Amino acid sequence: MSLPDPGVLDAVRRRRGDLDDALLIVRDGLVADQAGPRRVAALCAGLRQLRADLYEHVAATEGPGGLYEEVRHADPRFGPAVWRLRGEHARLGVLLDDLVAGIAQGAQDTGGWPALRPRVVELLALLGRHRSRDAQLAYDAVGLDLGGQG
Repeated sequence: MSLPDPGVLDAVRRRRGDLDDALLIVRDGLVADQAGPRRVAALCAGLRQLRADLYEHVAATEGPGGLYEEVRHADPRFGPAVWRLRGEHARLGVLLDDLVAGIAQGAQDTGGWPALRPRVVELLALLGRHRSRDAQLAYDAVGLDLGGQG
């Protein structure tokens, strides 16, 4: 199989790095000792950034000429994996949209945060598994390590 366009791979790597940065903000906020207003504000900002970074990642992988299109066209056997990853993108996007909407409706105060916290933990777990499968697809398809923490 031929390697995808280097520009496509660079875009995917950049988006993966951006996701790593946003994930660190959210993870650090979850492990902080107290749910003070500054910590909750940082978590809110991290979730908003994570949502934006996920959408950019989706554009780089699913968009026209993106990694998934190139992988699927080069070897149709990867089609089911690509469709699964696309479905995961949709689910992750819905979870992030719901969390950000919950924050906008007042959960940014320390009293509302405990209800959202388990959903953030679920999101991080799903995102971690998705990133592993995404990296595995790239490695299987082109023998390429995308890097990042996922």
